[in-house]
This record gives sequence, structure tokens and C-alpha cells, in this order.
Amino acid sequence: MRITFKPMAVAGIAALFTAAVIAPALAEIKKPANYPTRPITILFCFGKAGGSAQSIQALQGPASKIMGVKVNMLSKPGGGGLNCLPDFAQTPADGYTILQHIDALPAKYAAGATDLNPAEDLEPLLIMNVAPSGLYIRGDDKRFLTNGKPDFDKVLAYARGGEGKLAVSNINVPMELVTMSVLEKHFGFKAKQVLFAKPAQRYGAVIGGKLDILLEQPGDVSKHVEAGKLAPVLSIWPERFKIAPDTKATGPDYGLKWSPLLRFRGLFVKKGTPKEIVTYLQAVFKEAYNTKEHQAFIKRKSLDIVESYRSPADAKKELEGAIATYAKVFKELGQKVRPGL
Repeated sequence: MRITFKPMAVAGIAALFTAAVIAPALAEIKKPANYPTRPITILFCFGKAGGSAQSIQALQGPASKIMGVKVNMLSKPGGGGLNCLPDFAQTPADGYTILQHIDALPAKYAAGATDLNPAEDLEPLLIMNVAPSGLYIRGDDKRFLTNGKPDFDKVLAYARGGEGKLAVSNINVPMELVTMSVLEKHFGFKAKQVLFAKPAQRYGAVIGGKLDILLEQPGDVSKHVEAGKLAPVLSIWPERFKIAPDTKATGPDYGLKWSPLLRFRGLFVKKGTPKEIVTYLQAVFKEAYNTKEHQAFIKRKSLDIVESYRSPADAKKELEGAIATYAKVFKELGQKVRPGL
């Protein structure tokens, strides 16, 4: 019915994202003739401090070492994840510009907001992050604490005090917006959502006390949680996260029977890029993903709650599935859907 993923320890949830087997690192990757001879740029549509930037930074070093050229990253945020696409469209299909994007791309295509069909117009290199979401409060927000611990029941009581009373820091991306709509419907409240393109603004609005609650993925805010600036108050998942066992979850604690939408991030090149370059980049980033350096990042950012690696073939299938799933979700919510879906 909706995008579903197989968690590490949750049985009985149908998985759209098939389990992936990560092969040992390649001993040697054959380079195409005359490629690469200059730096490669990874272009992305989100802020420099968020999860997309962090996921690129984690692969930059390993990939640069493997290829022997510098890997740069270029951020062009805004437009709910669409602002960088015109720039990408103007680049040649030569493998020197890689697009990093997230689940928002198939969602935006399903909604008719972009004509770029990620399942047809792009060549996937890999999907390297898959992550669930949660709600976070300011670490010392006494309104939502019981005996010093975050208490979602207090958040609910506050939210039900009037339409728009609970102020949510969010992003203009379909996954988060749909997730928030599901929570509002299930728990019986209507929040005021303030949408930020830049992660620092999104997090700072809650840390600074201007807004009440943040919807985000655990790894993206892990340093703020460790510092006590933010605290998890609800896990949007069929069971409690192992990294936050005292935090209530939507499934076991509140009876929400819903397979949550998840964040995924992948790397893509243009359709028409020479096959030998595509194959080379797929092998490079698979090996970069498997390095100890990158695996430490995966663990540190809690990106092992759900298996994160997806092969190019699986990534294509999952993009196709995501388009169909979001089209169905949008129809259920009475939202605009691309004709023919």
C-alpha cells in the first residue's frame, strides 16, 4: 500500500526494498580509457549541513582514493528538492557530474512537479542510505518532560489544545509532509508546520525554542541528541528503535498500523552516459560504500536500522515502486497526481 522496507529486527512488514547482500570490496576496478582525468562533482538539492551532505562527505574520501581524482560536492537547495535539477539537466552525460537525490524525486515526479522520471531518465549508481524518521523536542523543554524524560503523551495533550497550537519544524519534501499528515490523522490533532530548506534553520528553530517539535531521521540529528540539545520523543516505526529503547514508537505504543515512508538517498548519472563509465562508477561507489571508513559512518548515523545498500538494479526497481506508491498515497490524501499514474 505504501513504501515499505524490511527492518533489521521487525518481522511481518512487506519489503518493497529487497534485502541487499554487500559483496567484499573489489581488489581492482578497471578504469575506462581517459576517465576520469579531472575532478568529479556530486550535485545535490539540499543544504550543506543535512543528511544529504553528510552522506556525500562520507563517500568523498573513499571514492577519491579509489579513482585518484578529487570528488567535490555542490549544494543548490530549495524548491522542495527541485532547484538543482535544471543545473543537472544542462550538464553533459559524461560522468563528471553525479546527482545525489532522495525519495523526494520519485514523489515529485508522481505529483507532476517535475518531468524528470528517475526510473527512466537516470542511471543509478547505488542507493546508500535508507532511514526511518522520528519526532524530536528541545532537550530541556520541560513542557514535554516527565521525570526528566521526553513524554509524547504530553506532546499530544498540548497538540490537542487547539488547531495549529503545536508548531512543527519540517521540510517541503513529500515523505515528511505525508508522514506528518498520517500522524495528525491518527492522533487527532492539526499542527502548524513551518518548512525550512536548510537543516541548520530546521534544527535551530526547535533548539532555540521558536518551534515545538522536529520531524527528522535519527542519524541526521545524532550529534544534537548526544549534546542534549534535542531529545527523541516518538519513533515512527513498528517497534522501538534500539538506539532509543525508552522512546515510544507509533506501532507498539500507539497502535498505528502503517508501514512508514522512509528516507533514501542515492547517486545517479544521466541516461546516455557511456556504459563503461556507468559500470566503473557503480563499482567505485560500491567499493567506497564497503570501506571501513564508510561503514563506521553508517553505524554512527544509525543507518543500519534498515539495510541501507541497494544495487543499481534494485535501485531502479525501487524507484519504479516508489513512483507507484507515492501516486497511490497522494490519491488517498486527495492530492494532485501525474496523469496516467
